[in-house]
Amino acid sequence: MKNFICLFAILLLVIMPKTLKAFFNNSDYQIFNYNNFFMSCDFLHEDSIMCSFCTKMSAGSNESYVEVTNLYFEEFDYEPNLEFKLLTPQHQTDAVSIYDEEDVTFNVVHNDVANNAPQEGYPKILLKFPDASTKTYSMNEGGSVDKYKASYTYTLKLDKGSYEYKYITTNKYDSNNLCEVKGNWHVTSRPYNFVKKSPHSTFEEIPDNVCFSWNISTDENDDKLSYELYLGLESKKSDIKKLEKSPDINSLSHRISKLKHKKKYYWYMIIKNKFGVSLETELFSFFTGGLVEKFYNAPNPFNPGIGTVTDFVFPMYYDGTAEIKIYSEYGDLVWESDKSFFDGNTTGNIKYDGKDNSGRTLYNGSYIAILTRKYGDKTETQRCRILIIK
Repeated sequence: MKNFICLFAILLLVIMPKTLKAFFNNSDYQIFNYNNFFMSCDFLHEDSIMCSFCTKMSAGSNESYVEVTNLYFEEFDYEPNLEFKLLTPQHQTDAVSIYDEEDVTFNVVHNDVANNAPQEGYPKILLKFPDASTKTYSMNEGGSVDKYKASYTYTLKLDKGSYEYKYITTNKYDSNNLCEVKGNWHVTSRPYNFVKKSPHSTFEEIPDNVCFSWNISTDENDDKLSYELYLGLESKKSDIKKLEKSPDINSLSHRISKLKHKKKYYWYMIIKNKFGVSLETELFSFFTGGLVEKFYNAPNPFNPGIGTVTDFVFPMYYDGTAEIKIYSEYGDLVWESDKSFFDGNTTGNIKYDGKDNSGRTLYNGSYIAILTRKYGDKTETQRCRILIIK
C-alpha cells in the first residue's frame, strides 16, 4: 500500500475498532489492534504541524484520553500483516478418544482482540465421518476465559473410526471470510484379550533363556502394537523397572537371558496400539532354577510332526563354545548345531526341531545327542539319549 497521508490514517482510526498506543522511540510501534495492524514510529515526526488527533485508551478499569499533537503519518510503502488467529483448539490436532470409555468433546477458544462476538450460529464444527459423509454442528458457549476469549464445546457419541474435523467462525464485521482450524480425531479401543503363554508359574525356568510369549487382540486395521516389558524381583508394579530392550513391534514373544538363579521374578506389560491407547496387563510371576548339573533335553520324548521343539540344556562352567551333534542308533550323523559362545557359570541352551540337516523330519525312534564344549585349550563332551514319537 503506497502514499498514505494523514487524512487516510485518521479514516482508519474511525472505521476500525480503535486502540492506539503511541510511543516515541524507534523500537516501539503504533498499534491498531484490529487485525494486528502495526505502524512503525519510524514514520512519525514530532516537528510536523500537518495533523493532530486524539484517541481513547483503556487503562485498567478507567478510561483516559491521550492527546497526540504535532504528529503525522508520512508517505510510506507498507504491507501490514492482517492474518490473525481467532480459534484455538483445546486439544491435540490429532486427537484420540477411547470408545465406550468417553464421549468425544470438541473444544475451541474464540479469541478476538477487538472483542467482537462470533456471528450467530458460530463457531461451527464441520465433521467428516469415516464413510466420507459430513455433518455440521453449531457449538455451545462454555463461558468466558478472559476479556477477549470465550470457550465453545460440543459433545458427540461417535463410533470407532478416524474423523476429520474443521472449526469455522466469522463475525458481523467480516462475514464474507471464514477463519478455520482443522485436524483429525481418532476413536479407538484398547488392545484386549491378553493371554500369557509363558513363562510358566508352576515350574522353574532356565535363568539364561527365559521365553515370554503371549496372545493379544486389536480392532485396528494395520495396527502397530508396541510393548513395554517390566521385570524385576519386587512384588509391586510401582517398584518394577522397564527393560531397556522392548519386544519388537507386533511380536508375540521375547527372550531374556542372564537372570539370577533360584529367584522369584515378577513381570507385566503395557501394550499400545498405533494411536497410543494402552492396555496394562496384570502382574505375573515365575521362578528361575539353579545352574544345571548335566546335559539333557526337554521335553523328551517329543513330537516334531506337530511342531514341537525340544531344548538341550547344559552347564557352562567357563567362557567357551558349545555345539551338539545327533546320531542315529547306527552311528549316522543326522544333525549338527552351529557352534555358539556362552558365558561361564551359566546354563547353555540349544533348540532342536527334530529335523535332519536336509530339513526332513526324523523317523520315530531313539537318537544319541553328543555335546562338545571347549574352554580355551580344554574340550569336554557329554551325551544324552532323545526319543522321537509321532
